[in-house]
Amino acid sequence: MALGLLATACSAWEPASGGVVPTAMPPGWRAEAVSGASPERPIIALRREPADGPPLFRLIVIPGSGCTGFAPIAGRYFNGLTKAQIIVLHKPYSNVHAGPAPAECSAEFVGHDALGNWRDDVLAALRQLDSGAAKSLPTIVLGISEGAEILPYLLLAVANPMGMVLLSATGLDPAVAGEMQAERLGQGAAWMRLKETSASSQPDHTVVEGRSLRYWRDLFGWRLTDVLAASGIPVLRVWGSDDALVPREAYAALRSMPAARHLRLCNWRLPDADHGLQGPHGDGIQMLWPRLERWAVSGRLECPDDPFQRP
Repeated sequence: MALGLLATACSAWEPASGGVVPTAMPPGWRAEAVSGASPERPIIALRREPADGPPLFRLIVIPGSGCTGFAPIAGRYFNGLTKAQIIVLHKPYSNVHAGPAPAECSAEFVGHDALGNWRDDVLAALRQLDSGAAKSLPTIVLGISEGAEILPYLLLAVANPMGMVLLSATGLDPAVAGEMQAERLGQGAAWMRLKETSASSQPDHTVVEGRSLRYWRDLFGWRLTDVLAASGIPVLRVWGSDDALVPREAYAALRSMPAARHLRLCNWRLPDADHGLQGPHGDGIQMLWPRLERWAVSGRLECPDDPFQRP
């Protein structure tokens, strides 16, 4: 089965060839180890404070699937965001220097990687990081692709949530979006076989399609749309119309879900942009940062595609 059909189970960056080369930390950034749900599974947080004064808000970033490491790219990725305290959390057993396309993930990573584990690890980390002056900062929680699937669960550990941002993520339950992508690729039967295997009596550690059965079992049972809608806070969804990993119909399908009636959704579609929000009209990531800063200053989310007013 092609990895592309995994839709929200895969981030914009899939494993590629090449080894991990340690890189210097970008200027202004530092790495901090905090405990996950278990002390033997530390999470590495990359952090940066504004260079010219106190932060207006805090941005907590949850990367997509795989063992991506943000150290080599953090400087340019967040270049246009100048007024926020930024915290990028990495899954246990990731190498922060791995870059956007690590050659492979370790056996320890594959064995532990699952949505439930990642949610619990991030909650534990945030409770350690959410202290002092940072606790009072308005906070935006941003998920990249698969990272968006745990966002609403994290609000339990965020003292002052301002909103959520879904980058190249539909807001649908991941099994729903995954099935739509499988059908798009003509791989619907393969997706059904994967679902059947996940329901079998094989042990959780069995690896299928590069992931453990624990990973797939969590994915097929994961609930996102209802929890997202129940949060009650604004949700900004940013996606490209030429996304090869997520069907356009999956983005549209969210509106038809019963829970969506209660979802405070702002939909921002970038014409001709891909899963990484890159396209002929510019870099969607860099276009996003000024909007977040204006949101923090005004307390109101700009929403050009759909009318949105803060109640």
